[in-house]
Amino acid sequence: MLIRSSQVQYSPMQPPHYQARPPGSDASKTTMVGYELVADKLSQHSRKIQEEAVVPMYRKFETLNHRVLLHLQDEIAELEEELRYLDECIAQCSPRDHAGRHHPASRRGDARYGGELHYRRTELLGRIYLKLGQYNTALTSFNSMVKTLDPANAEDVQAYRSWMEKRTPVDHTETRFLEHNHDLLTVSEGGSASTVSGVTPRQSGAIWLPLVLVLPLMVFAIVPGLLGRLVILTLTGAVTMKLIATTKELMDMMTAREWAGCFSV
Repeated sequence: MLIRSSQVQYSPMQPPHYQARPPGSDASKTTMVGYELVADKLSQHSRKIQEEAVVPMYRKFETLNHRVLLHLQDEIAELEEELRYLDECIAQCSPRDHAGRHHPASRRGDARYGGELHYRRTELLGRIYLKLGQYNTALTSFNSMVKTLDPANAEDVQAYRSWMEKRTPVDHTETRFLEHNHDLLTVSEGGSASTVSGVTPRQSGAIWLPLVLVLPLMVFAIVPGLLGRLVILTLTGAVTMKLIATTKELMDMMTAREWAGCFSV
């Protein structure tokens, strides 16, 4: 027997009803399981709790970031070629004066009196603007992440993995991100090891080097004897050479011969 569609009645879907407090639960207790337990364990690192410390780490998805950047880059390159084609078409079709020169371009004039090519170019520029925004955001975000966060070391990864295996807060499939050792970055309050208190190694070397070079002049006012001054010059030279030799950023500023010339002066 066929049932007419008009006879079939559908009841509206009722939203699920959640009880504010399940029966038998004790509101005075704090029970953490699943991702809440993992998040609480990771936050203990910032609270300096050392018991079974787990350093927060996450994948940077380097391959996927490069894949997305390559895709966006080629899309923009394609739009760039299309814009060049439209510019060439408009340039060849634009009227010229009696001397054969093109009239000065006018965006306002193109918007009011332009033809189909001008409208297509304006629409294309809007698409390029949106695509460049996506590309610039992805590029700067990825670059900032790589420069700011430190790679996870093997000991921290193993400690994280051991805690996961011991407590099993989440399904094993969802812990496989820890298997990508070379793709993990650590998140800590101290920031990157290459930046301490907002001072980079290059800035640190630039701060200490002038102080070391000025130190002999300051000490000369205190030590009047020639022998004492020679000792100070020798010690200062040794300290300066050590500072330059152990600081890659300072060595990159000048060659070894140029540094030797500075000391000879």
